[in-house]
Amino acid sequence: MKIVLFISILIIGSAFSAQQLSFNSQYMLNQYMINTAAAGQHTEAPISLSVRQQWAGMQGAPVTQFISFNRRLGKKQKMAFGTQFFNDVNGAFKNMGMQGTYAYHLKINENSKLSFGASAILSQTTVDGTNFIVNDYSDETLLGVKQKSFAPDASAGIFYFSQNVYFGVSANQLLEAKYSFGENLTQNRQVNHIYASGGVIIKMAPGYRLEPSFLLKTVGPAPTEIYLNARFLYRENVWLGFSYRNSGATALMVGLERDRFVIGYAHDFTSSNIKNYSAGTNELYLQYSFKNKHKGATKF
Repeated sequence: MKIVLFISILIIGSAFSAQQLSFNSQYMLNQYMINTAAAGQHTEAPISLSVRQQWAGMQGAPVTQFISFNRRLGKKQKMAFGTQFFNDVNGAFKNMGMQGTYAYHLKINENSKLSFGASAILSQTTVDGTNFIVNDYSDETLLGVKQKSFAPDASAGIFYFSQNVYFGVSANQLLEAKYSFGENLTQNRQVNHIYASGGVIIKMAPGYRLEPSFLLKTVGPAPTEIYLNARFLYRENVWLGFSYRNSGATALMVGLERDRFVIGYAHDFTSSNIKNYSAGTNELYLQYSFKNKHKGATKF
């Protein structure tokens, strides 16, 4: 019972104070997941699936599913579009929706581009009151019924990429949409998420490379989170990665790249008290890339 109460406090606090965006430890495999301007970064068109189970072994812990697709448009390959579908379940709270993206690429030189992107988002948040046991029934939001609320939102970003370097900044939940629940229309506002990410590809011996990267994440008045990552690829196929976060978590990652297929697995460890109740967080990432149909299309 203590564990259930502990989880409920965490989930209710995060859901009602700010509708947080779901996050993936292996975001560096697909920058479009965090920056709308990264749509069309590669010549091939990747479709990806991510499943993340946070705090494994704890009842009601967050579970997130994520599907995305993006590709370049036209013969000149200056434009790109993308779409994402997400489903985030946090105990009694469920947030699902979709995103449509448009990006435009400016050619800096033969090996680099600067991309500008914007996305329109529509999401639905559901509160399942049947999962609550309350002593005070004055809060209509927690009565034993399911309540839904729809909200539109938007995001925008800028992204620079070349053969060996990338850097981008994105702003998410720009409209700070409000969700309303109950007859008294209890309103809960989303907050802006600002991401700044970058990375470099360091080629070593033939077939080997090192990819260090970082992410700065700012959410409203909360302290900025810092993610430091490194991925080492062996013979361009097998890779091993590590991630450190100043919020008190680390992650080990392993994966395989073969032809147009990518598979990755990450296991997150936390130094907080949650480690006493959970075996950690598991995340699986799958990707398949379709070939570019335009003849003569290059990576840049």
